[in-house]
Amino acid sequence: MDTLFEDESRSGADAELEAVQAALYRLDPTGDRVATVIRHTLDQLYDGANTGRYCFDQLHKTEKTHMGTLVEINLQREFNFNDGDVTDYRIAGAQIDCKYSMSAVWTLPPEVVGHLALLVTANDARSTWGAGILRITEDLLNSGRNRDAKATLSKIGRSQIRWMWRDHPGLAPNLFLQLDPMVRDRILSGRSGQARINELFRSVQHRIIRRAEVMTVAQQLDPMKRVRGNGGARQHLAKEGIVILGHMGDEPLMAERLGYSRPRSGEFIAVRQEEIEAPATLPVSKTFEVKLTSCSGPASSEMFK
Repeated sequence: MDTLFEDESRSGADAELEAVQAALYRLDPTGDRVATVIRHTLDQLYDGANTGRYCFDQLHKTEKTHMGTLVEINLQREFNFNDGDVTDYRIAGAQIDCKYSMSAVWTLPPEVVGHLALLVTANDARSTWGAGILRITEDLLNSGRNRDAKATLSKIGRSQIRWMWRDHPGLAPNLFLQLDPMVRDRILSGRSGQARINELFRSVQHRIIRRAEVMTVAQQLDPMKRVRGNGGARQHLAKEGIVILGHMGDEPLMAERLGYSRPRSGEFIAVRQEEIEAPATLPVSKTFEVKLTSCSGPASSEMFK
């Protein structure tokens, strides 16, 4: 399937569900805050600065299981939800549990039956995510139970989810899953953190590189130092005609004038010196061709704006 989501068929009126949905839309009208939490949680779990990992498949089984707990915790920190009595949260006065599944196959404990659930999923390779609300009832669960009496949401149950953000394209891209594997390996095989950072900005130009990606490549204390001008990549790559723009001063505006995304705090974008010197006459490529890959190889290709 090209999407994680089943066709939506809204259930009947549910005053609590409607109230929770309205409250969440007030807190996050576009879904960008939830998307930021999911991106942060994935990066937190990969822990690339210490492990060099960048992909969900590289995690241990226990770590994958922990993803749901981290999403729950980080959403509560972001939105300051009240604790529920038998569920994770209380939103708009309603008890609501939070469940995350990378594959959109949610496993639900018996205590959530009769209550609302905030169901969250994401596809890091495609930079999409989704979140919806459902009142959990026995008839929406598959009949099988595991030893903890938990059951998975049935196909009928998935069709009843009230999607708030569905197949949302706002998850910040995972650079390492979009690079050609040969380029990725060349970047990560450098003998030192500085050599790897230099190769990162040499090989990846005209697209945003996030702080977590810099940390994964550097794997050193003070990884951002490896980007700076005083002995870092900015100084090293200037000799090759490569300029690294960040979030300070007029650099974000400069990136935007060249047709690229503005770097935000902790973000960078590499461009060519000649683009800055002659932006009005030099043809500038505004697309970065990427290959959606697994941890081990290519999956498909598309253009990333």
